[in-house]
Amino acid sequence: MIGQILTRLASVLLLPLYTKMLLPADYGVMAILDLTAAILSTFLAGGMVSAVTRHHFDNDNGRHHDKVWWTGMSMVGCVCTVVCLMMFLGRHILADVTLGAEISQGAWFYTLTIATLWLTVIGIILDSYLRVIKWSGVFVVISMGRLLFNIGLNVWLLVGLKMGVEGLLLGNLAATFLHTAALALVFLRTRGAFSIDRKIGREMLTFAAPLVFAAIAGMAMHEADRYFLRIWDGLPAVGVYSLAHKIGFAVHTLCLLPFLSIWHVAIYDIERMPDSNKLFTKMFGWFTSGLGILLLGASLTVHPVLPFLTPDTYGNAIEMISVILLGFFVFALSFMFEVPSLLTKRTRLMVPGSIVGLVVNIAANFVLIPQMGPWGAAWAGVLTYAAYSGTVLYCCRKAMVIEYPWLRFCVTLVALCSTYVGLRYGVFPSVEPLAQIGSSVVVCAAFAVVLFGREGLDLALEALAKLKLKRAGNTSVAEPAAENTAPDEELVSSS
Repeated sequence: MIGQILTRLASVLLLPLYTKMLLPADYGVMAILDLTAAILSTFLAGGMVSAVTRHHFDNDNGRHHDKVWWTGMSMVGCVCTVVCLMMFLGRHILADVTLGAEISQGAWFYTLTIATLWLTVIGIILDSYLRVIKWSGVFVVISMGRLLFNIGLNVWLLVGLKMGVEGLLLGNLAATFLHTAALALVFLRTRGAFSIDRKIGREMLTFAAPLVFAAIAGMAMHEADRYFLRIWDGLPAVGVYSLAHKIGFAVHTLCLLPFLSIWHVAIYDIERMPDSNKLFTKMFGWFTSGLGILLLGASLTVHPVLPFLTPDTYGNAIEMISVILLGFFVFALSFMFEVPSLLTKRTRLMVPGSIVGLVVNIAANFVLIPQMGPWGAAWAGVLTYAAYSGTVLYCCRKAMVIEYPWLRFCVTLVALCSTYVGLRYGVFPSVEPLAQIGSSVVVCAAFAVVLFGREGLDLALEALAKLKLKRAGNTSVAEPAAENTAPDEELVSSS
């Protein structure tokens, strides 16, 4: 969890610096470049990450694991190289279409973005490898190193050399290179000889293909509103909205990504348990309650805190964050609803949700952005995610039925939203920022007691007891491994 948070923390810590040194138009350029890279990285690696993870658990044999990971790495590396080469050759056209002809350095910006993209895609597969083998300590060390290097380099390039957008792109490229190189070193030292299995490759491609389409549609649902805003409102509006979206996405990521990084591995362990269906039902209740409390706290505390971190030119972004977080909460439900399709390898069941969500997103942006500007984009996101998650739930129930606690969920959601409205418009206007923060903490703590209560305390004590038992076991039975032990045998031995 800590490792996942650290990889996203740099942009949050540097947010005051970015908004001070960059104009909204410059921030809009960065948003478009990040969007393009995010869509392509999802297209190139998103489905394969799930595929190699799923096929890793098909067999516990070390030789099988070598074939799965080397096959997945080879497929992703080849496709990524071809796509990046095509983008480089067409970088001038790409810059004119996405950034506009008025950005004179657009082609150079895309050159740096493409190089970062290639390294990022390879790093995504290597990152998933560490999660699957559960080497959390190594992951934290590498993530911390990247964080410190990225922060230091970006500050020097942005403040010391005043390089603006170019400095940020160069800093991100250098940090991504070192991060991917460190992950690759761990991978090479722990896996066996290079080996490709065509049969496994075909199976993984079949598994990944629907997920690739779903991932691309998902990225479009998340990010395409930036393109619509540039057309109707220009780059300054893109910059203001992107700031609100970045903060909302950062908060959502810090709350959700640590859970998902192990959830997409743990579901295959839970499936082997005799009471797996009941446990999935409980997880839905814990997940929605915990995420809802965290997002409520974030929605409230941005109002007293953010004005001290950003200049007045970004002021409109603060009010939109709560709507963006509401949309992300609705979207997060899909990670619970998609479990049946992943367990049964029927990933095609997720495709209809992506299609419906994408259609709703385009239609909502066309209708709302010309009338409401950035606010229209924020509310279009809520409608999009509701359509997407609802369709995923409907389709994936055909593979396996999980009974969700809908009454508790609906009551909790209404209570959280009502609390936000009451505090934001009934209390905040008449109290000081410090009191606003204090009241936010109090209501979130109250929700935690009501929603988790004794069950949450028992869960925490059980986790603590297991952690102590694991530490005691490691110190009492740890023995040096033989020199020629295979990688997977080493993992079992150390566990």
